[in-house]
Amino acid sequence: IPIREKSLDGYNWEDACKRLNDNGADIVGLNCGRGPHTVYNFLKKIRETVKGYIAAQPVPYRTTEKQPVFQSLGEPGKECAFPLALDPYLLTRFEMADFALRARDMGINYIGICCGGAPHHVRSMAEALGRKVPASKYSADMSKHPVFGKEKIFCEAE
Repeated sequence: IPIREKSLDGYNWEDACKRLNDNGADIVGLNCGRGPHTVYNFLKKIRETVKGYIAAQPVPYRTTEKQPVFQSLGEPGKECAFPLALDPYLLTRFEMADFALRARDMGINYIGICCGGAPHHVRSMAEALGRKVPASKYSADMSKHPVFGKEKIFCEAE
């Protein structure tokens, strides 16, 4: 898998985004390929370079510096995890909510998710950003959990 550190026409990502912004694009940024951990440095450089709106829509996978895109994920001696064995690399709803907050704090204007994203990821990201969406009615109410909740569901021995 070729790991792209630049655009196909040879620009680093921040310069490519700046050129697009300077030429009238309403919003520029990155989506797909990289997970949150391997997209932050690019987003930081883009935010420092571009004055306009910036989008970030990473994949919800545990990419690393050694395996920076989800198509490169895998373990030695095994086939590449992409596209059918990505489950062990999937981020939780809480990790994607953390991404949303960190992206917001970096000054990213449009925060989303790409390939592999599920409704619970999107809902958790929206709620972390202070939004109540129609699907919020499906968010877990841990106060009702039989072990960890506030209500006593099980009878206690006398």
